[in-house]
Amino acid sequence: MREAPPNAVAAHYATCTALAFSAVAVPFLPEAVLLYAGIQYLRGFLYGSRQWRAPARVPLTLGRRGYRDATTRKRGEATWPVGTADGRQVWLLRQDLAQGCAFQGDDPDWQAASIERLVFAACLNRMGAVVVQDHAAPPLAGRIAAVARPFGCDLGMAAIDLHASLTPPLHLTTSAIEAALGDLGLSEKAQELNRALSPVLRMIGTRHGLNALALYRAFLDAEALSTLSRGEYEIDGLTVNTDGPASADAAALVDLQALGEAEREEARQELAPYARELACTTGLSLTDGLDLGTAIAARRLTCIRPASPLTAVLVQALCCEALAAQEPVSGSEVLVHLGELHALSADTVRRFLTSTTAAGAIGTVALPSTPDATLMRLVSESCRIRFEHRSTGKQWHTHLISTLKDCTFSRDIEPFLVERSGKTGNI
Repeated sequence: MREAPPNAVAAHYATCTALAFSAVAVPFLPEAVLLYAGIQYLRGFLYGSRQWRAPARVPLTLGRRGYRDATTRKRGEATWPVGTADGRQVWLLRQDLAQGCAFQGDDPDWQAASIERLVFAACLNRMGAVVVQDHAAPPLAGRIAAVARPFGCDLGMAAIDLHASLTPPLHLTTSAIEAALGDLGLSEKAQELNRALSPVLRMIGTRHGLNALALYRAFLDAEALSTLSRGEYEIDGLTVNTDGPASADAAALVDLQALGEAEREEARQELAPYARELACTTGLSLTDGLDLGTAIAARRLTCIRPASPLTAVLVQALCCEALAAQEPVSGSEVLVHLGELHALSADTVRRFLTSTTAAGAIGTVALPSTPDATLMRLVSESCRIRFEHRSTGKQWHTHLISTLKDCTFSRDIEPFLVERSGKTGNI
């Protein structure tokens, strides 16, 4: 009856009326049949022509014309396009994707096209977006800007490519470094040395106008670290002694001096390779550069291309910090896409999805087509929307799986055709 037109409901009403008069001998039955028929007729007359069993959700454009979802009975309010299925548009609510979204596939072109569709929908909804792409993939900033250009969102877009030496810097925090080292599986002693060394290097860098990340590498030399732990360090040929005029440094060295010599050397050897990589990455800075929290609050488009698994984990840690610091309104108006999952642990992905959910943001992750069992179990539990890449010969298509409580479905979808840089293309 939900999808029947009013004339079919009227025929049903007439049939029930005839049955009611033919059963006048049975007490209360005619009245019950008439009441049931009247309710069904009124429901069909009021809502029958305005109910639609959509492929996913009823879009807002139809909801404003009175159309309701045949399953939930709510007016259409979906604003997130994901493609078409059997010639009908497939729409989702922003809240649907905020329950976790995963893209499974090994084809880099398909992953890039998926990111473009995300950015297109984010611009359509006037949301900000932070895209952390795979470090091995070609840069996507140009393609993202082309998608955002018709909306005017490319004007304030920030593109940071940590492969390039002249890229704008990304503001890094010591807490993000600490979280990244923990995600990479470093021992507790190495993390303790990092926590003890970070404030010292920030102090020295600020005082002498030097890059703290470069100092990180220099002071993890065996002789330099040993000298620093004794209360001395050398800067520009000058030896500074913490027992002298700069005795205020002694308080900062307490935690470092508390480490035993053998433990400190073991931790130094474990930490040194990461310090060398951080010092060589010119797109990271502890003092200036793009702050992700500010970019999210301003609803800016941001595309970050890491240079290695270490920088990918660092950017992920920065995203979690930025989301945790957002106001509820600002957090709910941003999409954060995280690539490079083969370099991340299941705990790292869980923390990322937890932070996006807590902030009310849309968190999406890129997965290989066959992730390990632990990661797949986590995604199945945390992501209610999944897009799977499927190829037939030289063509590929997308299979959409929804495990939403009130909107469960599984179907193949095709991308929308939208205008991009003056030309029609698949998005």
